Amino acid sequence: MQRSLVLLTLLSLAACDGDKPAAAPAPAAPATKTAEPVKPEPAKPATDPAAVSTNDRSKDPAFALKKDGNNYVGLVLDRCPDGTRIADSLRDGEPQLADGKMTLKLTYGGCPRWTGFAVVPGEGSPLPFHLCEDIAHDTCEMAGHATWVFDIGDALKKNNATAVTYVVPRH
Repeated sequence: MQRSLVLLTLLSLAACDGDKPAAAPAPAAPATKTAEPVKPEPAKPATDPAAVSTNDRSKDPAFALKKDGNNYVGLVLDRCPDGTRIADSLRDGEPQLADGKMTLKLTYGGCPRWTGFAVVPGEGSPLPFHLCEDIAHDTCEMAGHATWVFDIGDALKKNNATAVTYVVPRH
């Protein structure tokens, strides 16, 4: 009897809702398209003729090739420029000091297209320094040697130094 009472109640409730139209089922959510992996675009050549790439500094005035007599003039900076490497040693002789300038005979310097060497002086006496080199500056690659001069007079005075020593920085 209990079962029939429950069934009768349910049927009467269903009959009461019979006047209302049946609700339409909710539309199915559209399927989401899986994202395709983004493909990198191929590198485009520089269209601006004044643009200087990281491998060619020939048009960058900061790296313009200058001479002091028969010697090329190198840069004196507080850090190595991007794209250069620190030379692991001085390969051709010892630095020479005269009138606040340091002279180095360097490989990768026989046919330079821009200033490819920079000296980064440290602090102390003898004055520690390291050499930054951009071997892309020399079209002869290692076929030539050249003498480069670096004006380190300010660093020598600041450190009260009369001599220099080559030190490869530790990172």
